[in-house]
Amino acid sequence: LQGGINAFTCGGGGGGGFQQRRGGGGGQQRPPPPELFPKNSSSGIAPLGQAKFPSKSSKYLWVVVFYDNKSKACQAIKEQLESFAGKVKGTFKVGAMNCQRGRADLDFCKQEGVNVQNLPTFAFVVNGQIRMHDKGGRNPPSMKQLHEFAMEHTPFNMVHMINHPSKVDERLMDTARNEKKIGSILLLTDKYETSPKYASLAYQYRNSFVFGENRGKTLSMAKHFHVKKYPLLVAFIPHQQGGGFETIRLEDIKSQVLSEWVERLVTKYGPKKSFSSGSSRSSNRRRR
Repeated sequence: LQGGINAFTCGGGGGGGFQQRRGGGGGQQRPPPPELFPKNSSSGIAPLGQAKFPSKSSKYLWVVVFYDNKSKACQAIKEQLESFAGKVKGTFKVGAMNCQRGRADLDFCKQEGVNVQNLPTFAFVVNGQIRMHDKGGRNPPSMKQLHEFAMEHTPFNMVHMINHPSKVDERLMDTARNEKKIGSILLLTDKYETSPKYASLAYQYRNSFVFGENRGKTLSMAKHFHVKKYPLLVAFIPHQQGGGFETIRLEDIKSQVLSEWVERLVTKYGPKKSFSSGSSRSSNRRRR
């Protein structure tokens, strides 16, 4: 999302009200407008609804647009939002909620503070908290502004700074034991800022691992972990019995999707899932 990012343009017209059309005078009704963000779209934008909206237990960080199919302003941002979704893939999930789909969705939008007469409206969802962007309707944010908004609310504090080998036990391993996590993961990098993708990974697996980072090629850390090439990922998995821990290194980070690597650690070292009936399915119905 560097440079040359055009602002969302709008064709005028805010979100319309939820109405039922009635036939009259024998005239033909216009067919409803096509769904702007349909299911199974190649755009990567996920349709959301009142019964399937990111909650506190959601796995991912979400950028959400609240919209109305009939609104020209909403129609005008479709291509730009699809482009945005492609650029942030792997860092943020992008979802779209049609506030005018039905009464339940309309009520949900209003309950969450969405001005349904001024759509589209944009939000960032983290830990079940919906944070609204202050621009919308006929004056929507540019993609750059939307990305900056998401970055502003990304929980970078979930990544612990590790500037010396002595801090690994205290800030990562001990914390993982105390919080009963599977283990901890440390990123050693030559960069000087935490990447949003790594912060997103820490959020995605917050219930399984404690995440840490050493930035800027710290010499003591490089020697301790025998770093030959940056970046390097190291996972620490405590032994179930007898103390000690197992170390798993990922030397070539670019060779695979990081979430897939972490997921394999969860599968191998995490608690085995047990399937029970009924209630668990309903309790997780809103998890995204």
